[in-house]
Amino acid sequence: MNAPTVRPLAAAVRANLEDRADALPPSVRQRDERNARELAMVQSVAAKKRAARPAEGGTPRPLPDPLPSVQAFDAAMLPDALRGWCTDAAEGLGVPLDFLAVPAIVACAAAIGRVVAVRPKVQDRWIERAILWGAVIGRPSAGKSPALAPARRMLERLELAERKAHAARVADMLEEQFVQDLQAKAAKKDAQKAVEDGDTETARKLAKNATKAQQETPPEPRIVVSDSTIEKLGDLLNENPRGLLMVRDELTGWLASLDREGHGSDRAFWLECWNGTGPFVTDRIGRGTIRIEACAVSLLGGIQPGKLAEYVRGAVKGGMGDDGLMQRFQLAVYPDLAASWSYRDRAPSPADELRAWRTFERLRGLTPASVGATVEEGFDLPWLPLADDARQLWIEWQNDLMPRLRSGAEPAHMESHLAKFPALACRLALVLHLIDATNGPVTGDAMAKALDWCTYLESHARRIYAPLADGGLSAAHALLRKRKELPDVFTTRDVYRKCWGGLDADTTADALAVLVEYHHLIELAPEQTSGRPTMRYGWRVPA
Repeated sequence: MNAPTVRPLAAAVRANLEDRADALPPSVRQRDERNARELAMVQSVAAKKRAARPAEGGTPRPLPDPLPSVQAFDAAMLPDALRGWCTDAAEGLGVPLDFLAVPAIVACAAAIGRVVAVRPKVQDRWIERAILWGAVIGRPSAGKSPALAPARRMLERLELAERKAHAARVADMLEEQFVQDLQAKAAKKDAQKAVEDGDTETARKLAKNATKAQQETPPEPRIVVSDSTIEKLGDLLNENPRGLLMVRDELTGWLASLDREGHGSDRAFWLECWNGTGPFVTDRIGRGTIRIEACAVSLLGGIQPGKLAEYVRGAVKGGMGDDGLMQRFQLAVYPDLAASWSYRDRAPSPADELRAWRTFERLRGLTPASVGATVEEGFDLPWLPLADDARQLWIEWQNDLMPRLRSGAEPAHMESHLAKFPALACRLALVLHLIDATNGPVTGDAMAKALDWCTYLESHARRIYAPLADGGLSAAHALLRKRKELPDVFTTRDVYRKCWGGLDADTTADALAVLVEYHHLIELAPEQTSGRPTMRYGWRVPA
């Protein structure tokens, strides 16, 4: 077993200390003597460890993979109208198909918006709306941002077309208003003359034309937003009651903004946005009271695994994140990346892209009447029922899911996440049903695909939450990758003071315990200080 290395100067001094001692300045001599004593102590402790363990126990062992396996995405889960477009884009970008499929489905839900809902049960007045939150998770090199772009471009193209139509309407209104203003001026003059002539009856009739109200300019249509305060987003939602899609290349910044001082109500607002059920009222000095009639915002973005793990720890520690917000990212995927990579530069398939575009156009043009939705008093949206076969599939699937959740075998965060899957299945079935251009009740085929999505998404959820309950294994991998940035002998505090992602005081302690267990580190004699002794660690094998 090799002893930990020390600084090159210390090793040189230890080898030639007697010959050089007189030539070195006192301060340097004292420093190097301390380094030499440190090396001797490390070697002594390592020798005692070797003597206390079997010979083979001192060899560092590879750390197990901290991530559970995930289900690969099956292209058959995509509707026909989107499958070619998504697979072609994934191949062109060299990213997993998951990275294209999730944005595509979330974008389609945003295109539909609050036009129609699904009513899962026959008697219950519960309805679910086409609101989905999705996230693609991967390392910085995974290609998350390019994978988000195709779906976003579809929505921005729709938005551009709506803005052009809006601009044409406004231009027509301004022309009409100009003519009305001229007519009002002429009527005012005629009324004045009628009054002077003593014809008050004619003057009253002319006054009606002179006092026509100004037409209010309609707001500019929006579909996609990227960065907005809650107050401004409320204004946009009132102007666009169909709903919006928030797209963030990096969700880390958005999540961090929710925890800033003075933004405590933002989280409550976003929880309502996922529900999409009704009004939300904000009261602000300066802006007064703002009533948002329908909070309905889908959400899409990318995030790095380490930053996500650091954030979702709030879901098990009872912190700010323990409110179910993170569990609403139900279309969150963390796929395996291919080990190989090759340069790609090719144009997308025009036929597949056109077919997808026609689908987005049709979804944006949907009306309740065009899909046979029921308009009924007591429901805030027109709704489609589940077909009998779809409802039966959904019930049978819940008969398996709910006993698992109520058995207490699942951690609280997974129980909270999976408890939202019955609603997710209905939302997905509605979106898939409408993408397939099917009218009337949501079909059994759409529900079957939605349930396949749920099975797939459950495996990814387990991978996402794995760092929260792996006993420090993920943190140990992270610390091992930072090895060259640590001295040969260090303390727990030396690690967590560097503020590395996923390595706070608690997780660092867990990581060190794992690295000791797998013989990458040696526990050295505690450093004696005026306070409590501090445990120190040394690497078993030189880096």
